[in-house]
Amino acid sequence: MLNWETISSPDLEIKDIKKTIRDSEVHLSWFWSKEVDFVYIYKAAADQVCPINELNEADLKLYTREEYKANQGYIGRMDSIGRYAYRIFPCQKRDGKLIIIRQENEKNLIYVSGSKARVYFSITYKNKLFQPKKRVKMSIMTELPLDKELLVYVKKSGSVPASVDDGTMYPFVRDFPSGKTLSPEIEINKDEYIRIFFSNGKKSAEMYELVPE
Repeated sequence: MLNWETISSPDLEIKDIKKTIRDSEVHLSWFWSKEVDFVYIYKAAADQVCPINELNEADLKLYTREEYKANQGYIGRMDSIGRYAYRIFPCQKRDGKLIIIRQENEKNLIYVSGSKARVYFSITYKNKLFQPKKRVKMSIMTELPLDKELLVYVKKSGSVPASVDDGTMYPFVRDFPSGKTLSPEIEINKDEYIRIFFSNGKKSAEMYELVPE
């Protein structure tokens, strides 16, 4: 059972959170008031952050001032793909009980971008002699299963498309399992070119990296 208490003074706030990312670790440091004995650290995917009143003890990690001093901050593993949040709650010990201070502003909240899953693609063209059309093969190789809605291919006359809006966009019809997927060959005009893009741009780019082979 968590003992929450409304924050009584800005002097109790956790603030000035800073992050440093090295390899597969994130190092967090923050202003730690003398009146705060411990903190509770909450970590979640950026789009799955729980409201404070829905948090339970299993969601939180108790962290002491001694641990903070020994590690010169808090060290967390970058074991998630995409963007996630850390929220740090001040905590005091009174009469043998831990009291968590309900700090509801965002001074105690920081977002961290984790590693990205790579999605490799290749596009090969096969010209036919004396024919106005050419055949196209598309190959997708992904480290994680992908929903077909995440990717589209764009076709353009005269040059390779530069963006998802630079030509005519087409959806894929099947999901992509992890590993390599070869799409059925298609025919396009000889002066047309294709490129693969994320359908929702920046949002997918937080979780995935699209790499031409």
